Amino acid sequence: MLMDVKIQLDFPHDYQVHVLPKGSAEMPVRIPDAGEPVESLLVRITPPSAPAWVGSFARGFDTDDLVTGVYGWPDGISVGVVSAGYGYVVRASEPKSWARLQPMPITDVRVMPEHKLVIVADFTHIFAYGAEKSMWKSERISWDGITITQVATNHVFGIAWDASEDKEVEFALDVRTGEHTGGAKPWARK
Repeated sequence: MLMDVKIQLDFPHDYQVHVLPKGSAEMPVRIPDAGEPVESLLVRITPPSAPAWVGSFARGFDTDDLVTGVYGWPDGISVGVVSAGYGYVVRASEPKSWARLQPMPITDVRVMPEHKLVIVADFTHIFAYGAEKSMWKSERISWDGITITQVATNHVFGIAWDASEDKEVEFALDVRTGEHTGGAKPWARK
């Protein structure tokens, strides 16, 4: 059985990716190497000038409600993989060259090629990654729940849970700076 996996390769790249079904016969590179097999997303990565390899990307949580997907990375030589809420970025030609992404869990991913950014959200914040590093982390936008409703040229729009008002409130976030307007303000004293 193959889980529902989004593949979004919007940045220029010269590698190929294929999601493999569970139980594939190829020997995978475990990311991270837990010493024993764990539930994971299997992805075959074929770089332009190195042998193809299969990554076994550990699932973050035992649920299909969190994001699972494979994303092109702004540097054009790396691949972002999110497996049931846990995120990783790995060099397509170097399977041992990987890093775990924050936050945990990742609840949404949006790719913004015009800004060379990958935007990820959790339940309370939004983060931006560029070609080589984390670009910014928003202030807390929600008490517990962010839904991105629209991505525009320079902004991400959505709704956030405001526990003090017992309702969802709108927010707008500028992807160039990470600053937002609206949203909940759990840190503010009333």
